[in-house]
Amino acid sequence: MKDISVQQLAAALKQNKTFILLDVRENYEFKIGHIACVHIPMDEIPKRASELDCQKETYVMCRSGKRAAAVANFLNTNHNFSNIGIVIGGVEAYANEIDQSIEV
Repeated sequence: MKDISVQQLAAALKQNKTFILLDVRENYEFKIGHIACVHIPMDEIPKRASELDCQKETYVMCRSGKRAAAVANFLNTNHNFSNIGIVIGGVEAYANEIDQSIEV
């Protein structure tokens, strides 16, 4: 797995790089604030993993990184996501370091 910092994520988004950004926070957390991404709450991942392309570069994020690590490991182990990592520090770090307009 290859993790990405929020600075690297911001640069990749600015350059319109092709990858999946997966937010696994709960619906109520997502509604508070988010960036452009695919949203599938963590508890729905097992039944919705097929909605994602396991061949694409994928970064998982949550509020701080713990849930993202668990989901990335699950997708890697159970669904052959070989090019997957987490956003280090999650939405909280992104909001603090990149875009303060995002509420966490």
